[in-house]
Amino acid sequence: MDEPWILLTNDDSVDSPFLIPLMRALKQIAPVRVVVPAEECSWTSKIMTRFKDLDVAHKEVEGENLTTLSGYPADCANAGIFTLFPSQPTLVVSGINMGDNAGLAYLLSSGTVGAAVESHLAGVPALAFSQRFESKDYNRWRGERRLTDALESDLSSSIEIAKQIVAEVWLRGLPDGSDLMTINMPVNVKVHTPRRFCSIARTSYGAFFKDVSDVPRIQYGHVGYPDITSDDEENDMVTLSRGEVAMSPIRFAPYVHPSGEDRIRFEQHPV
Repeated sequence: MDEPWILLTNDDSVDSPFLIPLMRALKQIAPVRVVVPAEECSWTSKIMTRFKDLDVAHKEVEGENLTTLSGYPADCANAGIFTLFPSQPTLVVSGINMGDNAGLAYLLSSGTVGAAVESHLAGVPALAFSQRFESKDYNRWRGERRLTDALESDLSSSIEIAKQIVAEVWLRGLPDGSDLMTINMPVNVKVHTPRRFCSIARTSYGAFFKDVSDVPRIQYGHVGYPDITSDDEENDMVTLSRGEVAMSPIRFAPYVHPSGEDRIRFEQHPV
């Protein structure tokens, strides 16, 4: 029987400055295998590829062996669990994402979280890590693929925090009753930054698109963070804004038990 191992994936591909340092940090806990998208796949949620074949490439990056897949993060998770290796991983780690995924709107849109959700559906515990940045630092990364000094500092601290959380889950499992856990790290995070369990804020994008001059076309036009529409004061958005690490265990129990009145309104029974 193969020894237990960790599957590492993300939605930022091999371009992510977190990928190789995080891989090396997690190797101090257990063997690590990496499967990431061949290209960046942000904002892809849990979409999966059905109607075309996926190209698999084995690469060496900074002396480390990894696999890329011409698909989405959830494809990478599924293929890493079932198809590409002779045994299944004990734990899936997704991230660290370039940008936070706090609040329900971002969480449900995130490819990083989507890979963790797919891992849960496959029966493997999963963690999804994301890092918030100042807009100017994030925009520089998006435009130039270069890190500012602030990002370099956040990177090393974020990796150490992720390593500590992964080590705890590796030894003792996810928080009781949870199917996966998302972890969002604040701007200027340090290893000693407080970490809090918190709920996921209900958020709304509002108008996500805007008109483009006089042509029949619309384009992405959302600016800033989604609006918080929940009353819970200990949610992940608030926790991040306080400069703390937001840890949100998630349990998938989507069925809402209907009331007697709703059964009368909607159900139909044989006569």
